[in-house]
Formats: sequence, C-alpha cells, structure tokens
Amino acid sequence: MRSTPTHDAWIVRLLALAVTVAVLALAAAPLGAAELDDERSPKVTVMGKKLKASADEGTADDPAIGKTAPGLKGLSLEGKKIKFENDGTPRIVLFLSHSCPHCQAEVPRIVQLDQEGMLEGVEIDTVATNTTKQLPNWPPSKWLKSEDWPYQPVLADDDQLRAFFRYGGEAFPYFVFVDADGKVAGRASGELDPDALAQAAQNLVAGKSLFG
Repeated sequence: MRSTPTHDAWIVRLLALAVTVAVLALAAAPLGAAELDDERSPKVTVMGKKLKASADEGTADDPAIGKTAPGLKGLSLEGKKIKFENDGTPRIVLFLSHSCPHCQAEVPRIVQLDQEGMLEGVEIDTVATNTTKQLPNWPPSKWLKSEDWPYQPVLADDDQLRAFFRYGGEAFPYFVFVDADGKVAGRASGELDPDALAQAAQNLVAGKSLFG
C-alpha cells in the first residue's frame, strides 16, 4: 500500500533513490551549447540573487527556501532567444547533463509522469548544462528529442555552467521547486522517487509546503 508522504516522510521518499554525482564540467573542457550552429558558448543572463549551495538541500532547513528564484535568459538548444522567469505558474527548474547516467535514467520517468497527468499544473523549465562534445550522449537536443521530452524550449547553459551554479547546483540531475510566487519551495539532487516527485508537484499546485 502506498501512503501520501507528509513532513519528513516526504523528503525521505524524495531522496530515497537520490544518487549524487560529482560535477565533471571543468575536467572535460565544456563547450557550452556547442550543438548550436556556430559552436560559440551561449551567453546566459541570470536575473536575481544567487542561491547558495547547502548541505541542507533536500530538507526544510535549506536556506534557499523562501528566496526568490533567479530568472534565466539565453538561447535554446535550437539557438532561439528564450527566458525563464516567474509568471505565476508553479515550476521546477531542472538541470540536466547529457552525459550523466542519472539524468538519462530520470528523464523517461518524468516523461511517463507527464503522460500520466501526474505533473499537471506544473511547468518544467529545463536547462541543459555541462554540455560538451567530449562527453557521451552528445548533443542534448538529439537525446531529449529521442525521449519525447515535452518541456520545450530547453535553455543552453554556458561553458562556465553559470545558470547551474547560480542556482546552487552541485550534482546532476538538479531540481529546484518554485512556487507560484516565484519563491523556492525546495531543492534536490539525483534520481528521485516518481511518487514523491508527483506529490511534490501536487503540493506546489495546491500551494502547500513540500515538507508538510
């Protein structure tokens, strides 16, 4: 029997399958969105204050909770100008690396949740980060298309992983849950339990805390 996660039980289930991975960006000499036509690293503008990385990520003690999530402006994987910012819709800012095996495992789970209507009312702002030709499964646009990724357009992070680090990211995949007021409701890294992710999305839509 499945139970609805509440308070600390929610985050325990959310992180039950979390497997954090070290960021290998600098070792691979990333090219940013090298799949763009001219191979120049896209310029990413971060609008708002940086969210600090924290050992309390995944708990109610995360210092980012209640802070305004930064907006992002740059280019999509197709080279078109796009902007991610608060528009009154609950959202998840999701950072994916094409070479990360945990990202590759997580994407089809999220696609299935979307197809089942379990993420209804929540937008996912997807950022392709740590993008480089030297790493496997390149380019991310081809990978996400093959997975029927429904959340388009996807923002291309720059070669300094500016968007990722300004959101306080340390490992992939990286989730930042943002409520309808544009405030951070929680953060998590690694592979997430699908039921807990669906519950988090429902809590965001209902305006409830992710932690009970």
